Amino acid sequence: KIEFPQPDRRQKRMVFQAATSRMNLSDELDLEDYVNRSEKVSCADVASICAEAGLQAVRENRYVVLPKDFDKAYKRAVSNREKELLFYSI
Repeated sequence: KIEFPQPDRRQKRMVFQAATSRMNLSDELDLEDYVNRSEKVSCADVASICAEAGLQAVRENRYVVLPKDFDKAYKRAVSNREKELLFYSI
């Protein structure tokens, strides 16, 4: 059995930096806000949050990722984790 523990703040920061390294981020965006949030998210969730935020900006025909894009993506990722899947509840 292989387990991957939840990342600590340093690991989350590194994943956010790696996932956003080639993105055009707004000057208003502070990734530390997302690193310090209390919700338990995995590294895969962090990567999907960054990808979804980039897609939100593209959908709105922007070349810069804004904080509102990260907020939408973060809410979507956290709500998906809290949603109970029916096929596991049997």
